[in-house]
Amino acid sequence: MRAGTERDYPAIARIQQLCPEAAQWPVGDYSGYRILIALVGTVAAGFCAWRQTSLQEAELLNLAVDPQWRRKGVASALLAALRESAEGEIFLEVAEPNVPAIALYTRLGWEQVGLRRGYYLKGTINAVVMKKRSW
Repeated sequence: MRAGTERDYPAIARIQQLCPEAAQWPVGDYSGYRILIALVGTVAAGFCAWRQTSLQEAELLNLAVDPQWRRKGVASALLAALRESAEGEIFLEVAEPNVPAIALYTRLGWEQVGLRRGYYLKGTINAVVMKKRSW
């Protein structure tokens, strides 16, 4: 696990393209946020982007794992590294139909704290709001 930089943008773009369920940001938009890169050897297997919104709160903005590395602990490792890096409670939104992601977050101790109706795809998909304490 390491902090991401601009040199990681091609790997982030590749992973994001392989993960249609993840947010599809223009890669340059990550420049204002903190990025964690999960490496398997020298290959980027996943990433997460996040921000510290206040001294007591952070937000996970995007998390994606290359499908060939799923169910091998990559997302869990990214979330553990995020928990170590962030201060206070960490929040995220996840599309309600993304059952595998919600199951992962729940298994790792995240709790649902809200529902944003019509948050995604022009009002057609709800967002589940979840939080986790960073300590």
